[in-house]
Amino acid sequence: MADAGSNEDVKHVMISYNWECQEQMIKVKNKLKQAGYKVWMDIDSLEGSLLEGMGKAVEGSAVVLVCFSKAYQASTNCRTEAEYAYNLKVPIIPLKVESDFKATGWLGALLASKLYYRMDTDDQMERNFPALLRALGTKGRVQSSTSSNGTKSQEVTAKETSSNVTEKAPANGQKFHTSNQKGYNWCFDRLPKTFKIRFKMKAKHDLHIGLSPENRDITDMYEICIGGEKNKITFLRRQLKAARIVSKETPNILDPSKFLNFTLEWDGRTVRVSKEGFGAVIEYTDPSPMNAAYLGFTTGWGSEGDWEFFDLKPR
Repeated sequence: MADAGSNEDVKHVMISYNWECQEQMIKVKNKLKQAGYKVWMDIDSLEGSLLEGMGKAVEGSAVVLVCFSKAYQASTNCRTEAEYAYNLKVPIIPLKVESDFKATGWLGALLASKLYYRMDTDDQMERNFPALLRALGTKGRVQSSTSSNGTKSQEVTAKETSSNVTEKAPANGQKFHTSNQKGYNWCFDRLPKTFKIRFKMKAKHDLHIGLSPENRDITDMYEICIGGEKNKITFLRRQLKAARIVSKETPNILDPSKFLNFTLEWDGRTVRVSKEGFGAVIEYTDPSPMNAAYLGFTTGWGSEGDWEFFDLKPR
């Protein structure tokens, strides 16, 4: 059953959740629909047998919002939905709906490398909803969002833009939190051929930035680690988890108590990371440069981090 006013040709945003958080997820659904998204939620759209309905819902999804909690992890039906989405390679965006819950087992493995958005309280929802919309982009979107007075917002669907300007770049003030995890977060669209981006970072150690030809972890990609080996060195690899080709001692380059300002630059051959008040942290000119088309980020080795990405400017 399609949502009223939706476009039948557009796949939906599926909300996969346990009924314990249904009231909160209805709020998320309503906000998404107000923002112009086609949303599937079982209370509105489930038809036929339970398994058949869940299967069709996943198959018709542009993206699945996995609303994870202790009850979600324990639910056979929730696991079926999430694993089917994973097997079909449907994009998954995790929403945390229980503040003190940490996913383990099958759910921990499914979400380990993904950036989540807290929706466990109304305050968290208001704070994180804009970032969720940026992560969704045009997936499941059927129309421009409408403000309370009926006027159209500046955000537009892919059909309303020409093919060469639909890609988004990191905008001002996009905030993220990364936990100790495996894999990078790839939540930005394709970058320009050359770029310069500022970001703020707060972490104990092991800040990782990936520049990849594809929007995912692959073997042949640039990997930069700032504050590695417990905040002692910075290094660059030309392959994921391979030997370091550039390494530099940078003791206490990061500070867990305050945000520090960094700049990442790419001119098609040279990648450079600079820190405000420090200068170049690391620089490498590749004789056979790869395509640095996508930006990923993470923290690891027991470190968590808070990030804020700012304007991206062609060099």
